[in-house]
Amino acid sequence: MSILLLPEELVLQIMCHLRDAQDIRTLKSAACTCSWLRRAAEVYLYSTAKFTTLSSLYQYNGAVHAEPRRASYLRDLKLLYSTSVYDYYREPIPLDLTLFTNLASFVSESPECQPRSAKGTHWNLFMDSYMQAFKQASLLTEPIQAWRPLQNLRTITLHWSGSQDRFWDITPKCPIFLLPFLQSLEISCARIGQGESDEWAAEELERFGRQTRLRSLVLTECVVSIEALHALLSFPNALQTLVLHEKFYHHREIGDRFAVEDTVTFNRAISQQAESLEHLEIFRHSQFADGGKTLVLSLDNFPMLSHLQLGPYLSMRADGSRYFTFALATPVPEALQSLRLDEYAISMLKDSRAEKVLSDLSVAELLMNAEARGFPFTLDISLQHLPRLFAGVRFGNQDARPAVRKLIESFELHFQTRQEASIRSRPEEISKVPSDNQASSRLRILTNKPRYKIPPYLDDEGPQRFVVRYDSKHPERFLSYPYTANTLPSNRDDSSDDEDMDVAFSGTGHVDPRLLG
Repeated sequence: MSILLLPEELVLQIMCHLRDAQDIRTLKSAACTCSWLRRAAEVYLYSTAKFTTLSSLYQYNGAVHAEPRRASYLRDLKLLYSTSVYDYYREPIPLDLTLFTNLASFVSESPECQPRSAKGTHWNLFMDSYMQAFKQASLLTEPIQAWRPLQNLRTITLHWSGSQDRFWDITPKCPIFLLPFLQSLEISCARIGQGESDEWAAEELERFGRQTRLRSLVLTECVVSIEALHALLSFPNALQTLVLHEKFYHHREIGDRFAVEDTVTFNRAISQQAESLEHLEIFRHSQFADGGKTLVLSLDNFPMLSHLQLGPYLSMRADGSRYFTFALATPVPEALQSLRLDEYAISMLKDSRAEKVLSDLSVAELLMNAEARGFPFTLDISLQHLPRLFAGVRFGNQDARPAVRKLIESFELHFQTRQEASIRSRPEEISKVPSDNQASSRLRILTNKPRYKIPPYLDDEGPQRFVVRYDSKHPERFLSYPYTANTLPSNRDDSSDDEDMDVAFSGTGHVDPRLLG
């Protein structure tokens, strides 16, 4: 049977299959066959667009203007200008995002966000154009006959920069935070609300409370004031994921204000999403905590919170004294099943510090709570890299690698003591369940391959890969074949080449007893 005799719906399914199989060559051939197949093929040929140069973008834009219906086919758009092939010398002609009525995902990278990128491009013109489109689609603009552009836009990722600076300045009144139908927003290297709050009229924004459908907010390498964070978290009706990675890899500037500087106001800000929040990540730096204060998280009124991720854990004050950056107040969140500590220093595995870490984070209460509810609890510790160059500084001129395995065994004893106490606290109805069917909590030790890139990780760089080298629930405990802790796309590097960690977990080499004290 000729394909021309098939129902249109079936032909579209065939074209969709070709697109999903990345068989673009066959799609293009179909588009050249006849006008009917061309229309069917173009639905998927134009559904995804990725551009690294202005010349290719302008060619696409010309094709859309020649056949305006093609604009309605676009679902996923990536403007990845952070590459070395970006032709910054071309005339700036920004894409009008409002033309793409079915656009669902938008990723944009500034051509100036890399250290060696060309500076002084026309990036500000593109950024202003995109922001104007977002404004038209936002709650800041009164809709005309109940219609807004970009109503199908669900995901935005912006790795932008200022026109003359790595960081770009915005306020909570920025339209990207006020898109009513957006579900996922990730931005990086932004200074948010760093001026006085009256500059962006905080009172005026109260009318937007609970007006957006945002589910996930990721702020990477950002500087966010507490007033701004409070405003941002008032907009979503039911936020599920909050990732706050404060400026860590870039130098602090005079006047930077950070949301984690005060425990009371920070807890008040995040409590606005207490009923819905499921995933919370906080990454801070000691140099940015004025006075070296511990952030004491009060999360007992977060009934849905199942994952908490904190880091780094040990920090230093201006006078050189060290302190722990996080603590978890009791009562603990009742649904928490996973606690992860990132950038965890090897020295923090020592007995005295291990005991304080587990105590400050209320691990005993988390384990007992998990037992009472009958679900497993996992404590993940992601270790800092262990370059031999710095081993002497941290461990009295001794190679610390052979001691790592012993330190982990010691830390696990502290965890196991609390775990055994939690098992004894099991409710009678759970204790009667066969042991094979009972929930079992565990401790895992993670490492990651050293990388010479800093966040934000751009589209062609991908996230870091973490491997589990120790799992208290596994028969081996110290794993001969570490497994991946996070899911990565198939085209990402999945090697675990880390000579120092290979030595550290091998159990070989002389261990100086002083390193274990």
